[in-house]
Amino acid sequence: MAWRDTETDKVTSTNIRTRVGIVGAGPAGLLLARMLQLEGIDSVILERRSRAYVLSRVRAGVLEKGTVDTLIAVGAGERLLREGMPNKDVQLRWDGVCHRVSTVDENGRHLTTYGQAKIVEDLIRLREGDGLPIHFEAQVDRFEDITGNPVIHFSEGGVAKALHCDFIAGCDGFRGVSRAHIPGADAASFLREYPFSWFGILAEAAPNPALRGFAHSRRGMAIASARSDKISRLYLQVAPDFKVDQMDDEAIWDELDRRFVDGTSNRFNRGPIIEKSVARLRGFICTEMQYGKLCIAGDAAHIVPPSGAKGLNSAVGDVRVMAATITRYLKEGDSTLLENYSATCLRRIVPTVHWSCEMSDTLHMFPGQSEFDTRMQYAKLDSWVSSPGGQQRFREAMLGQPYPI
Repeated sequence: MAWRDTETDKVTSTNIRTRVGIVGAGPAGLLLARMLQLEGIDSVILERRSRAYVLSRVRAGVLEKGTVDTLIAVGAGERLLREGMPNKDVQLRWDGVCHRVSTVDENGRHLTTYGQAKIVEDLIRLREGDGLPIHFEAQVDRFEDITGNPVIHFSEGGVAKALHCDFIAGCDGFRGVSRAHIPGADAASFLREYPFSWFGILAEAAPNPALRGFAHSRRGMAIASARSDKISRLYLQVAPDFKVDQMDDEAIWDELDRRFVDGTSNRFNRGPIIEKSVARLRGFICTEMQYGKLCIAGDAAHIVPPSGAKGLNSAVGDVRVMAATITRYLKEGDSTLLENYSATCLRRIVPTVHWSCEMSDTLHMFPGQSEFDTRMQYAKLDSWVSSPGGQQRFREAMLGQPYPI
């Protein structure tokens, strides 16, 4: 809704009024907006990137059952149910041998592969179909009066604007502006950076079902997953300063085949590589996720090493808590959930980050790694596939922590 100036009684284009200002149009911000909409709470989304950029971002696509159920519940599950690919076991390769561990629990829960870009597209289509606002290429500058009557100052098309709201949701990622508006956030933040990167590729090549999952290789870790029955998503562990043009396509496929050697003749189906990217690995937790009428969620509050495919799933857990918190506060004037927002989210975040770091510590080759350290990694991997307790630990962690709300 537009802002009405009480003195002139005219609607102005530089002042906007809504109940909840959401910074960031990634999965977290879009899902939150949808959940609030279903509660009858209006919102405005501000996204610094273009619509085309947001729709083209390639991210992880392994979904926990709780994430799938949440998307279905908000009406964003039609294509997911049609195109999502069930993952009922994980392949783990080390020392030249392939092993499998089931990821189906006693209740039938399993993982689903469905690209994050599709989730974003599904949620944008729902929101725009209802005529609700997403301001793309809107650069947020600062927040004002977070403890009173919050205002988000931003610029759009070179014009300075203000979004007046009752609540601010910071879903703008690790490098966004929201976390910086929480006093003490820096002191309450903890970071671990890994001494390597992931070289990710997207290829127009049918995934080979005999070659998927994780490969622990003395040459470095590798991962094979799918985005569809025609598109492969693959990763190679590389040096932290690796550049995407250091390997041509043939060299990439050759390296993947070498790292996935398991005593069989299985090789990757090769095809055109349509996207390449490099990402540093880090683990990050900010234990202060709320101040006044501002809450942060997803990558704005925590980063998981991608080994466990938990980034999106963790954000969904945050958003469920945030949606309940905002709804209770705005509809009932009850601040109980708001006061406990950080603690509630962290009950799920901390063990999830821990698992992702454990996966990273076990699967990668570290600079100067000794034979002793490698053998200890083998022992951990063997426990995940051979020990009943280890299998249960692996399965429960991969399927995800229960939601606190």
